Amino acid sequence: MSSIFGRLTRALPWNKAIELPEHHQWKHANLPALLEWRIKARPYNTSVANAMFAFMTLVALVACYLMFFKNDNSPLFEKFSWSFIFLSILFLALYGTTHQKTKFAYRFTEKGIEVCEWKAPGKGWMIALKWLTVIAAIAVIFIIALDPSAFWIALAGPGGMGLLYLSLANSSKYQEMHTEYHHRDHSWDRYKKISIHPKRPVIGLHFDYFNTSQQSMDKGVLFLYCKKSQLNSTLGVVGEKLPGISSVYEAFDIY
Repeated sequence: MSSIFGRLTRALPWNKAIELPEHHQWKHANLPALLEWRIKARPYNTSVANAMFAFMTLVALVACYLMFFKNDNSPLFEKFSWSFIFLSILFLALYGTTHQKTKFAYRFTEKGIEVCEWKAPGKGWMIALKWLTVIAAIAVIFIIALDPSAFWIALAGPGGMGLLYLSLANSSKYQEMHTEYHHRDHSWDRYKKISIHPKRPVIGLHFDYFNTSQQSMDKGVLFLYCKKSQLNSTLGVVGEKLPGISSVYEAFDIY
């Protein structure tokens, strides 16, 4: 029974293994890997994004109450149905905006660090939108049965959701707009400082580089996103390759 449950959970979209882009090639694939891992991470200030998500969710709940419960004499089932549709769509839109993730693949070798960073349109929320459309269509049947005069209003909800799902699923421009790919190759001697973020399992490797737009030297950071359980092992390899640099726990901007 446990094995069946394990297979089912692994089949979920967010539990599937992260596959590298088909065209990607490691520059030092001939060298053995000292450490490698793949991860989905949020490469931005998550505290601000989470606060925005919580605030907008609260606003949506208040708006839902004012629209469907304050001065509306409709049947209770109809109120809950419209509230569910309204909040579900808004929740998906908010979550998709404030909780976007980018995929990272890291490979440590004797030469240095290679990072493959890419972002493709997530299919999870589109699947959720598809099923939400089906649920909304079922709710519409009950609403029309209770009040036939609400036919056009009820049809606009799931109909609009269905059109949105079809337009996004078949839009090549949408796919291209939300697709990014970067491959970085840094040698170990490039790094000058090691920072560990106190609130997130993120390691910042600081380096200097020539900014061509400003025509002057500038400072950059290579972010190593990992799970909490991976932090010590990652720091161990970094410390071995950069023995003259001590790691410091300090807050730094993540972007």
